Amino acid sequence: MPCKVLVVDDEPLARMRIKSLLEPYASEFEVVGEAGSGAQALEKIRELDPDVVFLDIQMPDMDAFEVLKNVGEDDMPLIVFTTAYENFALRAYEENTVDYLLKPVDPERLENTIEKLRRNLSNFSAQQQIPEDFSWERFREMISARGSYLQRIQVKIGDRILLINVDEIIRFQSEEKYTTVYTLTGQHLIDTPLVDLEKKLDPRQFVRIHRAHLVAIDYIAEIRKSDMSRLMVVLRDKNRTQLLVSRNFVKTVRSL
Repeated sequence: MPCKVLVVDDEPLARMRIKSLLEPYASEFEVVGEAGSGAQALEKIRELDPDVVFLDIQMPDMDAFEVLKNVGEDDMPLIVFTTAYENFALRAYEENTVDYLLKPVDPERLENTIEKLRRNLSNFSAQQQIPEDFSWERFREMISARGSYLQRIQVKIGDRILLINVDEIIRFQSEEKYTTVYTLTGQHLIDTPLVDLEKKLDPRQFVRIHRAHLVAIDYIAEIRKSDMSRLMVVLRDKNRTQLLVSRNFVKTVRSL
């Protein structure tokens, strides 16, 4: 009998992606429900008693830590955090049964999570899931520190303002006085200079590779040399966009 999985994220597309990526493992991990908020997550956990919860860290009504405090250790399922923000401190927990996935979730990275779940589900208990030195408050503080960075970009379209989540953005490109914002579904023009955007964005999420290009690190598929022996990055978009790395940023890109 497959273990029961609950997917929690306030973004419908993010929930859809997790469910889609879990389909090849359907014989072992069955998605029995989903929730779009912290309150819904609590309701579904109590109703469905899932074995595993893929839990978004930042949600409008309550964050993941408030959800887990309300669940209580006795009823705690295995938790796989999903987040748009990489934090080196998070890696300290990667070898424990508390796991995390960076959005957009990479299929190969998900395979590691599945293996970890397989190892732990057979003899899972709440005490095994949470390391003795784990502190929800400390973990929460690390994530909250990200709040100082820009989370959304506003795009004016006529008399409307479109809000684009930063984790949906593949790259920014400077276009004279304007900046083009590229996402998986399209592109938009904003009047914020690239140099100003760079100051407001998390440097662990975006990297400057050229005077005209600021790229989301998670969307870099590979780094390689061009025919002229110049360094290039290939992006994880439908066009496999290739961008030249300026000599001034080669060292930064090589250190990713």
